Amino acid sequence: MNVLNAPALLFALLAIPIVLLYLLRLRRREQTVSSTLLWRQVLLDREANTLWQRLRRNLLLLLQLITLALLVFALSRPYVDAPGGVSGRHIVLLDASASMQATDTPPSRFEVARARARDMIAQLGPGDTMSIILVDRAPRALTAATDNKAELLNALDAAQPSLHAANWSAAIALAQATAGSESPLITVISDGAGAASSPGPASGLPASPLSLLGDTARFVPIGASSDNLAITNLSLRRTLQGLAALVRVENLGDQPREALVSLRVDGALADARTLLLPAGQSVAWTVSGLDLRASSVQATLQADAGNALAIDDTAYAVNTARNIRRALLLSRGNLFLEQALVALPELEVTRAVTPPMLPDAGLLLAAGGNFGFDLFILDGLTMTLPPEANVLYIGAAAPFTVTGEFSNTAYVRAEAHPVMDAVDWRPVNLLNATLFDAPAWLKPLVQTQGGPALYAGQPIGLPDGGRVVAIPFDLRRSDLPLQIAFPVLIANAVEWLAPAQGAGIPASVRPGEAVALPPNSRVQLPDGSVVTVGERGFADTDQPGIYQALVSGARAPVRAPARSDFAVNFINRSESNIAPNLQALAGRTELAPAAATDTATSQREIWPWLAALALVVLLAEWWIYQRGLPAFNPRRNT
Repeated sequence: MNVLNAPALLFALLAIPIVLLYLLRLRRREQTVSSTLLWRQVLLDREANTLWQRLRRNLLLLLQLITLALLVFALSRPYVDAPGGVSGRHIVLLDASASMQATDTPPSRFEVARARARDMIAQLGPGDTMSIILVDRAPRALTAATDNKAELLNALDAAQPSLHAANWSAAIALAQATAGSESPLITVISDGAGAASSPGPASGLPASPLSLLGDTARFVPIGASSDNLAITNLSLRRTLQGLAALVRVENLGDQPREALVSLRVDGALADARTLLLPAGQSVAWTVSGLDLRASSVQATLQADAGNALAIDDTAYAVNTARNIRRALLLSRGNLFLEQALVALPELEVTRAVTPPMLPDAGLLLAAGGNFGFDLFILDGLTMTLPPEANVLYIGAAAPFTVTGEFSNTAYVRAEAHPVMDAVDWRPVNLLNATLFDAPAWLKPLVQTQGGPALYAGQPIGLPDGGRVVAIPFDLRRSDLPLQIAFPVLIANAVEWLAPAQGAGIPASVRPGEAVALPPNSRVQLPDGSVVTVGERGFADTDQPGIYQALVSGARAPVRAPARSDFAVNFINRSESNIAPNLQALAGRTELAPAAATDTATSQREIWPWLAALALVVLLAEWWIYQRGLPAFNPRRNT
């Protein structure tokens, strides 16, 4: 046993005055009397109360000396070496990556890691502090450095594993910032899954960032098996026989397995098959002839053994082939234009010579059936359209005030714009073009010597529609349809006016990934709840499944134009590879978990117990003093 405050032992010298109090005798005033016969007892007392007396047995003195000894020993802060404990300043890096949800160590790896962290909190001694950093995609400190065990336990209980890989570089940077100028003991609780695929010295890239911790860091390994099956791909494509789904299942364990894979279309079971999966290999399964009108497909695998991680057993896909964009073409006949439009995928063109007769033209975008169009193409004809309509004007059809014509159409310059991607206007020749009073939001894209030859723009205040592309000349009075730039221009214009992605919504994203949606749009989550998109966009994608977006500005019952659904999938082979590999993560060829944890010692101070025992002895001394000692017997003490 050692002490942390050795000078406090000098307080033991207080025992000297305590003993002296018991050696001193009372001093009496001398008085002359006529006889001592009646004062024998007084004489005896006088003899016993001289200045000094022989020290006799006294229980009170013994209890007081014991109390003093205990208090002095407590002030010296004695301690004993406790195995496996923590002391001083301590930082715990708790792995919360997706692989920590594996159940090869019941109930899960994360729960086992949480239990190890609880043990460390319980071993904290007086004056010791600890901070916990949860390591996932965005590591964060659950607590600051504190010795409050209740606070540490509450923060630990609130922690949950994520669906992302661990960002160890950010975790180490956060730990170093938390440590400051101190040198705390850092403990990493992790399974090291996916570390084998990380770059290392052999590749010429930096090794694991945990190697920066040096040899003083402690590593607590979690996990016992690599057995896991995962769906690593689910994709849909349009074929002549209908919609085809490709499912790829991989066995990441070291034993061959069987898995039952089922495919559901819009919630209804479409097909199921038992797949034989060799160890470390993947198997692909294709299902054809699915309904082209299906909105989503879900693939699920089930296995009796060898599948420790459940979050990669399901995958989702939305059917983008059903998002056909519908265009209304008003034209008296233009073979070049019609062929350029028909060649575009997922575009359904309806040609008419006269505008459709509707009670209210403003209902065009909201109406279903044959009157719902995503795009209007007016080739030399006019039509009353609502402000939200996306329109391609060709010729003199633009509803703007015509101010004249020009024939000096020599190319000058072109502006950068999505409509002009890969379009070379220099070889294009025009007979003449129309000048009109264009609003400020309609910008010239191609400038000639006589005036603009192409416009594009979107009115302010209509972020979800109202896009316009204007070609101010008759295609038949130019050689543009004969140039390679023509089909590219038409394709760019259609994509910009009515994008196939529908407000930029991707087909599939990973959990936590943001999706670009306009503010005030509404999104229905897989659990059925509806979220309104704020000014910063939509990033509430933590639930795997199908999301339905109702873009702001779209009129009910129409949702986002074209693609309105998107899938959130946990497809991450690195995290599905749950093989424990803490050695690779630590950047060490050898790692002895037992030596790193079980034989570690800490200084466990015992002064609180000594102080409590001193209080008990002091109370006993007070009780004996109040009750009194046994009566004095002069015969026994002479």
